[in-house]
Amino acid sequence: MSKISRRLFYCAGAVLLAGCVAENSPEKAATSPEPAAASAEQSAKSPVQYDASRVAGGFDKLRVLPPGGPTTRTADGHPDLTGRYYPNQAGRMLQGGYQIDDSIYLEFDPAVPRPPEGSAVLTPEGEAKYRLPQELYGECPVGGTPQSITMQTSQHGPMQLIQLPGSVWILTEWPATTRYVPTDGRPHSKDPDPSFTGESVGRWEGDTLVVDTIAIDRRVTNPGGWHPSEKVHVVERFTRPSKNYIVYDLMIEDPVVLAKPYVHGSRRWSLAQDPNDDWDEYICTHNEEPAYSAKAQIYGGGGGGRGGRGGRGGRGEQ
Repeated sequence: MSKISRRLFYCAGAVLLAGCVAENSPEKAATSPEPAAASAEQSAKSPVQYDASRVAGGFDKLRVLPPGGPTTRTADGHPDLTGRYYPNQAGRMLQGGYQIDDSIYLEFDPAVPRPPEGSAVLTPEGEAKYRLPQELYGECPVGGTPQSITMQTSQHGPMQLIQLPGSVWILTEWPATTRYVPTDGRPHSKDPDPSFTGESVGRWEGDTLVVDTIAIDRRVTNPGGWHPSEKVHVVERFTRPSKNYIVYDLMIEDPVVLAKPYVHGSRRWSLAQDPNDDWDEYICTHNEEPAYSAKAQIYGGGGGGRGGRGGRGGRGEQ
């Protein structure tokens, strides 16, 4: 990316930055009498300078949240997981146009050991039949298990947990997903019908909620761009070590597709700090049957993104 376009990107998130726009305009770049040496010196500096106090949204005030005290517990003694969480350490939605310390974007605590994590290793059959680079229905990502949570690594959207006696609800804003997880000790059904969210049952292991899911529709996309078989088995763990944070662990087994279980490390999500933190409605209309999508050539344009409220993007998995 050229220096001009890179600097314009960082200008995008701030308000009252007319000087920034003028400084980076193509006309100025084409006519500037500054010598090449001066340009090289400038390129080594911060991409853009501005008064952080004049940035919309209070992004200049963001800091890594402290633990926030002990986790509250429900009447049955389990940690109360209820809350709205973001996959960063700021307790709110982050956006890429603002210069924020990289530590705030981290989804894990560098001081805490994490399970080893690597790319998914597929079987020969998995590579041949289940490695699909595109969404199967147009450009709209399919909300499902665990995709609706794992894709927030790049989208930075929220996850909300609602803990009730005998159940937990898991909601994500984008893609809009609602999951019901009974925690009353029931087993899986003998032959559940596949669905995008699958069939989940939960149990407590100490202070950790373990969510066991099977029967996930093969159109769901997993980290690394592969789709599950009917034998997929997903295990998620939710642990709330303190008031302001919840830790999410993921393991996927699929003997048809994966040569070994896929481990998605430990992600730390932060509790929303604004009591009026809003829930946006997300509707994607670029969803058609595969044959129509191919004919209309609507693949590949990123039309299923979050629009004006989108996450930082370009980060990839941590």
